[in-house]
Amino acid sequence: MSLGIQQHVLLAPYTSWKIGGPASWFVDAGGSELSRVFVLAKQQEISTYFLGRGSNVLIDDAGLHGLVVSTRNSLSKLWREENLIVAESGVFLPHLSKFAARLGFKGFEFLIGFPGTVGGALVMNAGLTVFRPREIVEIVKDFDVLNLDGSVETLTMQDINPGYRKTDLLEGNRLVLRVRFRLEDEADPKTIQRSTFEHLTERKRKQPLDKPTVGSTFKSPREGKGAGWYIDQSGLKGFQLGNARVSPMHANWIENLGGASSSDVRHLITHIQNTVKSRMGIDLEPEVQILS
Repeated sequence: MSLGIQQHVLLAPYTSWKIGGPASWFVDAGGSELSRVFVLAKQQEISTYFLGRGSNVLIDDAGLHGLVVSTRNSLSKLWREENLIVAESGVFLPHLSKFAARLGFKGFEFLIGFPGTVGGALVMNAGLTVFRPREIVEIVKDFDVLNLDGSVETLTMQDINPGYRKTDLLEGNRLVLRVRFRLEDEADPKTIQRSTFEHLTERKRKQPLDKPTVGSTFKSPREGKGAGWYIDQSGLKGFQLGNARVSPMHANWIENLGGASSSDVRHLITHIQNTVKSRMGIDLEPEVQILS
């Protein structure tokens, strides 16, 4: 393959867990010939993976045999267009939150604590289940995607069947290029900034930010309390396998203590699921995407 594609690029630095082997092929999504890259990959039947800031993925130590398209250092433009904010998929979510606050529009405060990108948040319908629950589906007008056949189309959230931490985009056959967000709830910028600060303070109070993590490991069960509560009640806070540990601060977060392998994390995830099932009768479903 050509067109600016690199080979055997280590993926660990591109994930917030700092875990993952090499990609067979790797390309930056900012390339002007990205559609040609997609067509070439499809013709050669090469699997394609999309990676933002890697904040919700666990990549196998053996890496990914396919093409990894990164938006980490590209697709990062952010601007206002009449009654919309337009954000390319690589925009860091806290940047979007602060941008909306400066414009004087509410509804984006909850994004301040998310470590991912606009594209990744859209794909999984990111949101909060506690402290003023909210999902990204509530503020998206529409978005543009690049299909694997090289075509571009505009879709709405209804086109991708959003649910709790999922959309059809998880199938991985379309790259989000840019998202248009509605600006509907205007307010005093200082009031919005104060609310944004409260969200950030709450995150810092409850979540471990001094070690590599990917945020919530499990989805909240449909019934009862959040996943972290069940893990805590099962006596697993601080439990460690290899160099992966259930955070002593927030039981739904798994920390890389340094040198943790994908295997360490996968075994810890399985142990948590088995323990919570046996002690609490609750089935925990991973929120993190496991790629191999």
